[in-house]
Amino acid sequence: MEGGGHSAAADLGGSVLTGTFGNPLGVVAKQLGLPMHKIRDKCPLYRPDGSPVDPEVDKEVEGTYNKFLDNASHLRAAMGDVAMDISLGAALETLRQSDGGISSEEEINLFNWHIANLEYANAGLSSRLSFAFWDQDDPYDMGGDHCFLPGGNGRLVQALAENVPIVYERTVHTIRYGGDGVQVVVNGGQVYEGDMALCTVPLGVLKNGGIKFVPELPQRKLDSIKKLGFGLLNKVAMLFPHVFWSTDLDTFGHLTENPSHRGEFFLFYSYATVAGGPLLMALVAGEAAHNFETTPPTDAVSSVLQILRGYL
Repeated sequence: MEGGGHSAAADLGGSVLTGTFGNPLGVVAKQLGLPMHKIRDKCPLYRPDGSPVDPEVDKEVEGTYNKFLDNASHLRAAMGDVAMDISLGAALETLRQSDGGISSEEEINLFNWHIANLEYANAGLSSRLSFAFWDQDDPYDMGGDHCFLPGGNGRLVQALAENVPIVYERTVHTIRYGGDGVQVVVNGGQVYEGDMALCTVPLGVLKNGGIKFVPELPQRKLDSIKKLGFGLLNKVAMLFPHVFWSTDLDTFGHLTENPSHRGEFFLFYSYATVAGGPLLMALVAGEAAHNFETTPPTDAVSSVLQILRGYL
């Protein structure tokens, strides 16, 4: 990003190495001698009016939220197959209401913030996450610190792409494959040939049939493409003339009073120490992320600035 005489690296896609133990990206970064910035644990939360949340209250609600997740695991085991017909969001809300420990307006806002953070981690609405299977990949989580890569993850791509011929502005519309190799046909009729093709197009391209495969893909793969879903997360990246927020933290959170808006700018990432400029990133998750799809960029920036003005 550039503006006002400043520039900064902003990752519009994945921007955090979520665990460095066994993470291929972490391995590549170390091999290239690229430093990694550990995201600090400190994450103050702010009320809708801009005042800070009492850390002790935040800690208590977070502990109760984690207790609900643990209880949900036990409940799921006891329910058996019935759990497959229930969403994680419904289960957590039932546990909250039956527990009665979270009842004040601020406690409910804090609880919803943690739900928004869960929806961010899963890139989906809690009301659509399977109670039975939402955490099935937990055993494969990568341990270690969560890190930023100074200068952006594009540095990894640039290093891996060095001396590799890359052709741009070619839209693939057909892939022919068989025992004799593959042919990749692009707009204009040009054909690229090879022993094999590694197809890494987005799932949405496969779902809408944007590429024709000859012969057609096996039915098992077509069924998987049809059944698989993908989530949604939106970001607002803002480059400022100078850093006006605390530089001793990498994240801070924003509470909302409306549960349907709980994911709207619920978390801010400060990239000032790693991006090369005074950059803030606001995250939009859950239901708010879907509503955000039709929000004009100028309206989004205005909303974020209004929130930030309340803090400062």
